[in-house]
Order: sequence, then structure tokens, then C-alpha cells
Amino acid sequence: MRRMRIIIPAVLAAVLTLGVVAVSAGAARPRHEADQNQKKKKAKAMAGMTAAEMAAMNDSTVDDRGFAKLANGEQHSHGFTQAVSKPDRVLLAHQMELARETALQYPTVADAEAAGLHRAGPFSPGLGAHYVDYAHGLGNSDGGPMTDDAVRHPVAWIYDGTHPDSHIAGLFYGSAVKNPVGFAGPNDVWHVHHDVCIKASATGIDAPLGADHGATKAECDAVGGNLMKQTQYLLHVWVVPGYESPEGVYAHLSSAVTCDDGTYKVIKNVTKIGSRTTICADGTE
Repeated sequence: MRRMRIIIPAVLAAVLTLGVVAVSAGAARPRHEADQNQKKKKAKAMAGMTAAEMAAMNDSTVDDRGFAKLANGEQHSHGFTQAVSKPDRVLLAHQMELARETALQYPTVADAEAAGLHRAGPFSPGLGAHYVDYAHGLGNSDGGPMTDDAVRHPVAWIYDGTHPDSHIAGLFYGSAVKNPVGFAGPNDVWHVHHDVCIKASATGIDAPLGADHGATKAECDAVGGNLMKQTQYLLHVWVVPGYESPEGVYAHLSSAVTCDDGTYKVIKNVTKIGSRTTICADGTE
């Protein structure tokens, strides 16, 4: 939270004076130089902004194709990237490289299924399709720093669809501990979901009332599901080349993961998903 400063009249006067001087100096410069400075200022202001925030700057001319409307239960404002110390930066680089190697072990859904991974929930734009390693997935079980072994054993691999040739997009980690130390540095913001209705199917686990929808027991019972009161603390890590998230490597939603038509438009009522493998409005993934 920014600290508010009390500006005394003398300081305010000085600031206003400097503003007048700056305007005068700007007027005296060649036009192309002033234009270049404006462009630099705008680029600096946009640094660290998400795709949705950029779209919101001028929604009359920029179509974000439905990304800003995605809710999916949990979307977090990670804010501007926090400083990472030099020792942490070295460790983080190692962890990201190891995570990337881990993700690319199973380049496609076919590879994941051959290795014994199973789909959990439908494909969702911004989230992808999660294939869980029930046998070996450890994640960050103790809430401590991410060891090499923890990085190598995510809870799930994330794909850009559920077809055999759908491509790997990222990884999904879990922890039983709130606010785990996790990856090096302060930027991995872990999240949690409550009251998620799940139901086993022949191809994996379905979320008949929505992957992140807060359901009631009655609603879940009506579709023959089991109500999960709370998930583990969860983290997406978007480390796959070509699927780097503009919203940040740890973003809950990534604008790099879209429906086949390039949009993020989902069915009007996500509680009616049933056993569908995608929530894209056009039925694609």
C-alpha cells in the first residue's frame, strides 16, 4: 500500500513551478523529440500490465476477445513484479529451467496419458486442461522452499486442449500449507478454491458445475458429484516456450491459452458443463 504524503504549500508551489518549466521546455523542443518522449512514457507506464489492463486502456478500439470477463472463481491481481535479490534470481533461474524441462517431458496429451496422467476438469480458456499425476505428484507438500524434487513433481501438467495432440502449456503445483515459501523470490502468489463439485468419469475427473464454481452440497448431490470443501493451495507456472503468460509466469489465468477461435468466450452458464471436455462457447479447445 502506498504511503500518503502530506504536501505542504511550499512544496506544492515548487512542484507546480517545475511543471510550468517542464511544459515550456517541452514546447521549445522539436516536435519529433517531444513525440518520442511521450511514446517512451507510455511504454514505461504499460510495463507489467496484463492483457486485460491494456485492453481496458481503450476498450473502444481494443477487443480483448472476452479475456476480461473470465472469472473462474479465482483471479488475482499480482501487481507489478516485486524485487528479487541476486541470490534468489540465480536460484529462480535454475527452478524455471527445471520446471520447463519437467513440462516438456510430456509434450502432448497423448504423452501424458501414456505416462498415467488423467484429466481433471474440462478445458477452460485462460486455464487450459489439467492432467494430474496421482501416483507421483508431490508439489510443495511441506510449505517450504521448492526443492529440485518438488519442482520435478507437479500435481498436474496443463495442456491447450484435451485432444491427443494438444500441446503442453504449463505446470500446476499444490501445497497443503497456506502461503508456502515456494519458488525463490516473492512473486509466486498461491490461491485456493472452496466448494468445488467433482465427479469421476471414464476419462478422468469432471467438474459438472464448473471447474472453480462454488457449489452447494444440494447442487452437487443433484449431479451425483462429491463436494470438495477446499482445495490445496495452488499455483500455475507458465514456463513452456510459446505459452509464456503475458500476465506473469505465476498468473492464475493466462491470455496465451485460448479457444480454437482465438477467443476466451465460454458457455453462458458454466454450471451446466456436465461431462463436456471444454467450456468454450463454440465447443472447441
